[in-house]
Formats: sequence, structure tokens, C-alpha cells
Amino acid sequence: MITRLVKYALTYPLWFYAVLGLGWSYGLTFVYQAVHRTEGIASAPGLAVTAVTIAVNLLLFRAVDDVRDLDYDRVQNPGRALVTGAVRVGDLMTLFFAGMAVLVLVNVPRGLPAAAYGAVCAYVCVVLFIEWRWEWPRPERLLAGLLVNIPHQLLMCGYVYLGTAHGRDNAPGPLDLVVALGFVLLLAHLEFARRLVRDPAPHMRTYVHTLGVRATRWTALGCAFAAAALQVAALRPWSPGQAAGWLVLVPLPVPVLAAVRFHRGAPRWPLGLAVLFLLLSFSSFAAIGLVNAL
Repeated sequence: MITRLVKYALTYPLWFYAVLGLGWSYGLTFVYQAVHRTEGIASAPGLAVTAVTIAVNLLLFRAVDDVRDLDYDRVQNPGRALVTGAVRVGDLMTLFFAGMAVLVLVNVPRGLPAAAYGAVCAYVCVVLFIEWRWEWPRPERLLAGLLVNIPHQLLMCGYVYLGTAHGRDNAPGPLDLVVALGFVLLLAHLEFARRLVRDPAPHMRTYVHTLGVRATRWTALGCAFAAAALQVAALRPWSPGQAAGWLVLVPLPVPVLAAVRFHRGAPRWPLGLAVLFLLLSFSSFAAIGLVNAL
């Protein structure tokens, strides 16, 4: 089973999960610290555990999604490992539950972050039970699935917050929620953008079937601008010593360029530009942290 799981993991872009783990942990920590004007950042070992936890958590969810989408993938993605038999349903479910248990144990010495990640696991288990017991939401109901996933992402942001220097001694406040919502919208931009296709096949899972091309395009673009706006609202770069907060606006030309290309006839929203926007946003968070550390 271990060999099958290793081969399975290698079929996905592990580098992207690693980058997302780093951006979610270090990047969000830099923003939280800038919001509260906290000197320094959380301990490097603690942040490293956060980054690994998030990256592995994403891979575990990829495994669950593959189980959930098995019937769909038999038609639309026949080369997937679960479809070809290279890995089994039991393998992936063992990976999922064992992986979550290991991540909880790894976080136990950290105190509050461990409790936060435990809350993440509890929420996920409840969602999976409801889905498997009552088949809700159905995998093809993308908007319902997106709404169900938002609390999970917010809980993960809370997990990051409780690992910061400020979070260890203070409960999250309104500005911390604004930061978390901004980060969730950043991820939502990627979600809408990667599924935006001009002429989707009838069985393709895309928001276009529900919202239409025009509304999906504006939603993808709106999520990018709303994410930046919320980060600006939390960072208050117009305040003395907070000017670095304006850096979160620097990546915004990227989704504008993507929208222009799509408007001019591209068959789908350029996925590379959606990923680039995410990476540049993470870089802006890091730059804010660097400026505030000087």
C-alpha cells in the first residue's frame, strides 16, 4: 500500500502544495503580525510545522476528492490513479484518516494550534459524514461545495493565527477575521478562474453551468480585488509605519490581464495567470513581513 500511495502522490504537483503551505503559513503570519504591529514572527520551528500541516492537509483532501469523484473521473479523467487501479479506495481513505491523526499528534506540543487543527478535523469529518450519509452536497453542485469549504478554510486561517506571537496571548479580533476572509477570497479567485471555460462540455464541472460565462468571469475578477481590498482594510497602510500594506495591491494587474485575454476570445481563463496572481500575493505578504522586520 505504501508503494501505491507514494506513486499516487507523485501524480500530483507536490511543489504547488508545498508553495501553498508556505504561503498560507508564513504569508498569513506576516500579515497578522503587520496588522498587530508585532515585532518579529512566530518561532521558525512552529511555522515550519504549520506549513507542513497545511501542505499535507491539502494532499489528504486531494485523496478524498478522488474518492468522491471516482464515477466522474471514469468518464472525464480515465488516466487518474484511482480509475486505473494504481491505487485503491481503501488506500486513500487510510491515507486520509491516518494522515489527519498524525498531523494532530505533530501539533500537540504546540497547544492552541493543535486544538485549532483538531477543530478543522472535526469539521471535515462532520462534512464527510453528511455527504456520505445524505449525499449532500453532490460533487457536481460546485457552489454548495464552495460554501461548505469556506468554514474549513477559515478554521485553517485560525490555526495559523494561533501560532503567531500575537495569537498565543490574544483571541482573534475583527481585523483577524478580515485578514482570513481576504485569504479565503484569494483562494476563491483561483477556484473560479481554473474552472472558467467559455464553451464547457455538458458534463464538465464548471461554475459556468450555474452562473454563466459573464457572471463567472466577473466573480473570478471580483474575488481578486475583494481579497486585496480586505487585506488593505486590515493593514491600514495609510497609518504611520504601515505603508508596506499597499504592497498587496501590486499583483492586481495579473487578474486584469487574464480577464482581458479571456474577453478577447481565449477559450478559458489563463490558469497560469491565476496561479501567478496567487504566488505574487504570497510574495507581497512576505515583502510586508520583511519591511516590518527592518
